[in-house]
Amino acid sequence: MRRRLVAVTSVAAVVLVTAGALLVQQSSSPPVPTATTEADGGSSASSTPGADSPTHDPTAALPGSSSTALPGESTEARATAPDAPAGPAPAAPAPALVTLPLPDTSSAVGSVVAGFPERVLPAAPQSSIASSSVAAEGSRLQAALAATTPLPAQEVLDFYSTTLTELGLVGAPVPAPDGSSALVFTRGVNTVTLTATPVADGSEYTVFGLFSAES
Repeated sequence: MRRRLVAVTSVAAVVLVTAGALLVQQSSSPPVPTATTEADGGSSASSTPGADSPTHDPTAALPGSSSTALPGESTEARATAPDAPAGPAPAAPAPALVTLPLPDTSSAVGSVVAGFPERVLPAAPQSSIASSSVAAEGSRLQAALAATTPLPAQEVLDFYSTTLTELGLVGAPVPAPDGSSALVFTRGVNTVTLTATPVADGSEYTVFGLFSAES
């Protein structure tokens, strides 16, 4: 009887020691975080420490868009490239130098012959006409004029340079007889040759044009 009591007492002592050890282990473990309640009654987000929950930004810019789009706003107009700037307007074609029908072949002394293309080859200011002529063949026209003027030879060259440049012809100097100056003007197949020579009371000059008529 005494031995059984001792054995029961030993078993009880072992159980108490084991239970005490469990209580000590539980009390030393760190507490698990719990959700906290906001002062206004709303619950704050709780999760494992260090983990942030991702949020969606509705104003984030779409790829290829230069600005952000508001919620519900179409981004099609924002992503559209601006129209390319318009290029310069094409230049207007130069007016025809001579047109069909061409005048009959003719010549005159002391005056400008009928049918002479005076719009293209006007006489220099204060000129006295020595001779003039026109000759037509097919769509080609030759026109020649010889005259004198009290203007210096350089002023004659400048007069024709201004007149013919306005009609789209480009001038360049060419060889001339001693004491004279010469220029040739071209526009496509059209050419004008001018020679001016100083004289005692001014200058004398000749101008010869070769043109292709347009209808």
